[in-house]
Amino acid sequence: MRKPLGHNGGPPLDTDPPRLPDGACCARCRHWRAPSEREESDYRAYQMGLIRRRVAEPSGACDRVILRPGGPIAFAGTKGRSRCYNFEAKPEPAYESRYGQAFVTIYENDRVVWQGREGEEPAEYRQGELF
Repeated sequence: MRKPLGHNGGPPLDTDPPRLPDGACCARCRHWRAPSEREESDYRAYQMGLIRRRVAEPSGACDRVILRPGGPIAFAGTKGRSRCYNFEAKPEPAYESRYGQAFVTIYENDRVVWQGREGEEPAEYRQGELF
């Protein structure tokens, strides 16, 4: 009996290979260490045409990359759009950490009374405590 074209006599292939979750990329993984802000800003400037010299896409690093299902864990320099089978989503930031980062200036009679970050202002100036 003749074997089909392309068959090399090996074991049958898995029918359903493991799939990566949607949106699984290194930039969203908890293991990935992002490149410096300087590298990212230089690359954005290059993409917008503000810098003539070529700037390579910045790469971060991960010490837990798995490139194939069941493969070994390795260290690798990866781009933010790279993917691997060891993806773990970053935890959502706490509600409080997403807010309260604005810089606030409070004036009274055309004079600066207080300056600082939102949420750190003195109690007498907080909106929620006025009522």
